[in-house]
Amino acid sequence: MSLAVVEMTEPGFAQSTIIPVKRTLEAALPEATVLRLSVSSATLESSVARLRPDFVISPAADFLRIADAMGAHPIAVRRTHWAKDPSRSAGAAVITLATRSDITSLATLRGMRAAATLPTSIDGWLGFRKTLLDAGFRSEGFFREVKFLGVGMPNVVEAVLSGAYDVGVVSACTLERIETEGLVEPGVLKVAAARNEPASACRTSSELYPDLVISALPTADPEIVRRAVAALLSTEPPDAEFGWYPVSNFHAVRQLEESLHVGPWAYLEDMTPAGIWRRARLWILTGLGLLLLLIASEIRLRRLVVKRTAELSAALTEQARLTESEAKTRERLSRLERMGAVSQLCALVAHELKQPIGAVINYLAVAKMKTGLGPALPGLPAPAPADPLLARAIEGADGQIHRICAIVDRVRGYARRERPAPVETDLYAVAASAKAGLAASGAAPIHLAPRPAGVKPLVLGDPLELELIFHNLMKNALEAVQSQSGGRVWVKVATTSGPAVLVTVEDNGPALSDEAFARLSRVSASVKPEGLGLGLGIVRNLVEENGGRMEISRRSPHGLSIEVRFDLARPGEDPRAPEAPAKGHNEAPYDHGPRPKAVDTRLDAAAENRTDVRPQTQNAPSKETTQ
Repeated sequence: MSLAVVEMTEPGFAQSTIIPVKRTLEAALPEATVLRLSVSSATLESSVARLRPDFVISPAADFLRIADAMGAHPIAVRRTHWAKDPSRSAGAAVITLATRSDITSLATLRGMRAAATLPTSIDGWLGFRKTLLDAGFRSEGFFREVKFLGVGMPNVVEAVLSGAYDVGVVSACTLERIETEGLVEPGVLKVAAARNEPASACRTSSELYPDLVISALPTADPEIVRRAVAALLSTEPPDAEFGWYPVSNFHAVRQLEESLHVGPWAYLEDMTPAGIWRRARLWILTGLGLLLLLIASEIRLRRLVVKRTAELSAALTEQARLTESEAKTRERLSRLERMGAVSQLCALVAHELKQPIGAVINYLAVAKMKTGLGPALPGLPAPAPADPLLARAIEGADGQIHRICAIVDRVRGYARRERPAPVETDLYAVAASAKAGLAASGAAPIHLAPRPAGVKPLVLGDPLELELIFHNLMKNALEAVQSQSGGRVWVKVATTSGPAVLVTVEDNGPALSDEAFARLSRVSASVKPEGLGLGLGIVRNLVEENGGRMEISRRSPHGLSIEVRFDLARPGEDPRAPEAPAKGHNEAPYDHGPRPKAVDTRLDAAAENRTDVRPQTQNAPSKETTQ
């Protein structure tokens, strides 16, 4: 039969405990030889598994280790004669010199130097750590220094007596035992922070726990275990310091281990990744799951925001487009309504003008007959030749009245929505004719740039409408400079890349304010007090209906520049054929050709305003390249 004993630092441990137990077992089991085996607390589980003893004597904390590891069960617990309860027999005592009046409570021990037996002793350092924890102190850093000396007597006791350390942590009853044995005079040492423990006659600084335990392993013979238990519990030598009692309560030991994270709870102090994972893997997995859920939710939310933002942006873009389209539609409807009213007015005016125009034609026919310019009436003598100047005036008046008649017919045609077919027209000749008409009215001179060499700027359009366009633009420019000192009007006709024909009308009239310049972009607005607000819409419509584009900008420091651009026509005949110069203007008077029977109802109002605008500022006349 084998008996394993955990190595102890208790003075006289073999004499007081091991030898009496060995004798008791040998007496109860005379047929067996009791073999004593020494094992270390650090390697207890592996040593017991290798040696397979029948019984083991160990501290209560070590017994719990082999009970958890291999199923050992207790058969007896040692009790000192100083204690009344086997489950409350061992504890820790903090000893110091009795002369240290500054050491009275746990708080007064902070920052002192301490000596102790072993860091794993429940009846020593571990028991006192539990006391500090229960009092709200952390044992780490509580003492300025802690030195583990192994044996309470003499090592720890002598360290305190010599003054090398302020206090010593030893097993409870150590001070009473050495005073009884005369090793230390009574009253030299005292127990600091002593607790009131009625279950023990010894002074203690910690809670009391079970002492040594004799346990049997599952491999032991049950009959041997029964006889051993009976012998240990029934035999107690007289005047013995220790005795063996039935199984005790180990709950206090479990609480100490859990509170201090030792024994089965030592993993709680393991801060390695593996230890942390072992302790908190459930919380870690839960946290990771929640984190992944939050990340997924954030990604989903961001994608939803991007999608909704794109949808909102598209909706806003579409709304802006619809708003712009609606504004343009309203503007066009307003222009149509305005032009409709003008068309009705023009139709009425044209109708009313036909009668007086016919009368004027008849009067001129009589005048021509009387002056010999027309056919003579039958049966009447031929009149004498008229004065050349009078004849010229009558011929001029006759030509102009027929022209007025053609315009009125055109106005009536536009009122009936009739449009003539476009014809090939020379814009330079149109500009020269418009200039000639304004010169005949006595207006200020207009500077028309010479025709580009070898170029005949032909476009497809209505000759009369084109002349009305440039007539109105030049007329407006002249009106703008009439109050200016040194006022001038420039007109230039050039061909550009495209190919296109660009006609520029510029003046150095007064500067327009931003508000007045902006009003020019509205059909129903005029910058002239007496204007009807129709010139912009009429001229722009005439330009567009003849396939052109018109822009206006402000010159620096003052004046306006109007550009009208038409696509260059490509007739079958050579557009560069030379043309005879007009009479008095280096160009032939513009031949309007056959007069169409209809003209736009907007013609009479074309002279009201200057023309359309483009909301931009231009510092100099257009620099189109002349081809």
